[in-house]
Amino acid sequence: MRRILFTTFGSYGDLNPYIAMARVFKANGDQVTIATHTHYREQVERVGIRFVPVKPGEEELGPPEVWTARANHPLTGSQFVVRSLVLPFLQDSYRTIKEIAPEHDLIVSHVLTFAGPIVAEELGIPWISTVLQPSVYFSAYDPPKLGFFNFLPRLKFLGPRFMGWLLGTLVKQTNPWFEPVARLRSQIGLPPSSKNPLIHGHSPYGCLALFSKEFAPAQPDWPPNLRQVGFPLYDEETSSELSADLQAFLDGGPAPVVFTLGSTIVTMETPYYEIAYKAVKALGLRAVFLVGKTPHRIPPAAVSDPQILISPYEPFSHLFPKAAAIVHQCGVGTTAQALTSGRPQVMVPFAHDQPDNAQRVATLGCGVTISSRRLTTPRLIAALKEVLQEPSFAERARHVGTRLQAEDFGHNLRGAIEEFLSGL
Repeated sequence: MRRILFTTFGSYGDLNPYIAMARVFKANGDQVTIATHTHYREQVERVGIRFVPVKPGEEELGPPEVWTARANHPLTGSQFVVRSLVLPFLQDSYRTIKEIAPEHDLIVSHVLTFAGPIVAEELGIPWISTVLQPSVYFSAYDPPKLGFFNFLPRLKFLGPRFMGWLLGTLVKQTNPWFEPVARLRSQIGLPPSSKNPLIHGHSPYGCLALFSKEFAPAQPDWPPNLRQVGFPLYDEETSSELSADLQAFLDGGPAPVVFTLGSTIVTMETPYYEIAYKAVKALGLRAVFLVGKTPHRIPPAAVSDPQILISPYEPFSHLFPKAAAIVHQCGVGTTAQALTSGRPQVMVPFAHDQPDNAQRVATLGCGVTISSRRLTTPRLIAALKEVLQEPSFAERARHVGTRLQAEDFGHNLRGAIEEFLSGL
């Protein structure tokens, strides 16, 4: 029996993959722990996994409405998340993880849990780094489309040598963000590190790419000890079944278009659902609006419209395959579920990895993209017409979905971990 500590930070899209991994090893007889935000206790413990609270929680962060707009700004959102939501709690995270780490044989860390690798290095515990989205690798062969750097894919023709220099120059601009990491290392007697913790924080023991080769094939400049294990699908935050109201709605007519903004962006002030309602009414479509805890953001006319079903949450894995199309913000967790469902998509990326994820889905031929800053009713109508009326989108989506459904994430994950541990 191994004792594995998983550390993660972020939204449900950052929690659920680690629950998926922990369940694989729990089923194998291993002892697993997830250390993350205090407000995720119920979601972790409801599936029988040990939970350790790590700051920040909702008390420290405050209501999502206060910070989500800044955290998802298309240009400065990533900087705000790192410098204002993560690093102010680095010392607290370090103390918590250091206290529980000696009980474990292995640490598996999220890219934003900077304390995990520090504790592992200090105590001499093996650790494995994980990446949920390919954009984090900042590949010179496959440059990411991100924030200020959304022009990078267009420069790919200049070749990997130039792109490597350019990406390195851009990464250096973020190095000052991580002064708290350097300060903590100095305080506990670890040597200085020149590596950018966000972009180059890969483990020497092993790296897990938690996405499918169908979504992003491996590149020559990815870490040499990396294994791609596929998408870690899990979506049972509150329920593993469709609600009775939704099931009745699905049974009552043609397949609807599903609209979602994930678990974080849905808390922002955005005209997304108002635009969505106008678009589906203009096209005569049925729709499902997944609105989280913000039903007040829904147009009043939609609430009483029999062609619209409004729900706070439904498990994507059960709902998406029943959709005519899926319109979403393109967070990597939602994107993984949408691709696996085999249904065509309209992507409305806001920030972080979302534009890069959207571009990959579009390259696969499974959907079209509208930037959140350019989302209007006419543009959404045109995009929905395109993915619903052009057969190639449904055909490509079905093909990719079938290939993803055939992947065995649990088998791939166990094999990668065994390989890493055997080399220690």
